[in-house]
Amino acid sequence: NLLLKRTVQSAAIAAANQLNTTYAGTASANAAEIAAIAATAQASAALNMPPAQYGSVIPSSNVVLGTWNGSTFTASNSNANAVKITGINTVANSNPVNTFFGGLLGKATVDMSTSAVSSYGSGAGAVGLAVNTIVVNDLSMSFSSEIPNQRAVDIAILNCIAAASNGSAQVGLTTFTGHSQATYPITAATVANMNAIRTFINGSLNYCGNAGMPACSGSNIAAGMYSAITQLQAAGLANKTSNIIVVTDGVPNANATTYAAADGTKTPTGVVNAKSITTAVCSTGCTDANLWTMAGNQAAYAGAQGINVSTVYYSGSTTGSTGGVLNQTLYANNLASLISGTGKALVAPNPASISSAANQTFCAQLGTGVKQVL
Repeated sequence: NLLLKRTVQSAAIAAANQLNTTYAGTASANAAEIAAIAATAQASAALNMPPAQYGSVIPSSNVVLGTWNGSTFTASNSNANAVKITGINTVANSNPVNTFFGGLLGKATVDMSTSAVSSYGSGAGAVGLAVNTIVVNDLSMSFSSEIPNQRAVDIAILNCIAAASNGSAQVGLTTFTGHSQATYPITAATVANMNAIRTFINGSLNYCGNAGMPACSGSNIAAGMYSAITQLQAAGLANKTSNIIVVTDGVPNANATTYAAADGTKTPTGVVNAKSITTAVCSTGCTDANLWTMAGNQAAYAGAQGINVSTVYYSGSTTGSTGGVLNQTLYANNLASLISGTGKALVAPNPASISSAANQTFCAQLGTGVKQVL
């Protein structure tokens, strides 16, 4: 029954999205959360198969939470990242499928059922979607106090990608001060590569001027975004579930240096469209406002290429206020303006909250997958 199959698939996707919204990362889903997820699945099913005509094809008991590792669904209300939906047209459910000629053979109706598993995060890899992601890290001096938080969010994102892609994704780590450095150019998210990046983050990642880190030269988000965009384009990954996630305190700090195209003064021209900026915003004597403009240009260009842009804001050393507005609010709002596609803007004041938020928010952002299992 193709209609039942499609109805269950749609209901599974709706339920998984509701799971991410309602469940909110608590250790174990409670009865109210489970009921809300089931209600969402049933409401979706009713749009395709109205109960007045088809009966209730998805009983509440047929909406089961669990975990999905890319190949196996395990029922569990704890740490659930997936929903399994079973739709039925059966005599026992009072809605069997009527047959045209079966009555002549004493079989006027037949029972039918089908199931689908949908998940956020780990469901993506199960259906072959690639969660290609470059994390862009601010290593400027103003962000030095937040390096432990930066490591935490980086690891959380990498863990999310590893679970979501089953090795099928491409991943990279780019850092920036006034200029950018492809610390780990985009590469396959294999176990070995992911472990190498984690080892680097935990053992070597530090703010500018430290061993192996770029020299301090201000803070220019546009440079990091330009590098990430060009890497994704060169790999042919734009418009293919690609993400740029910028981790920063959001403070532009122009330096007495010459900024080149690779620093984000212009947008990449690998794909020319209305969002391309072919004349440099500035090259020398650049101001903090120029750097914000450049970052906005890069974000708009990324969005036009089908690349999702997300930001993670930490306060760093940005205390006080500017123009009567608290700096933390000002910079958080400015960063939120860079979001494109299905990107998210997170404000995370401590490592514990960002690890939880990243696993819930970015895993959801990186794609919802559905797999027909019966």
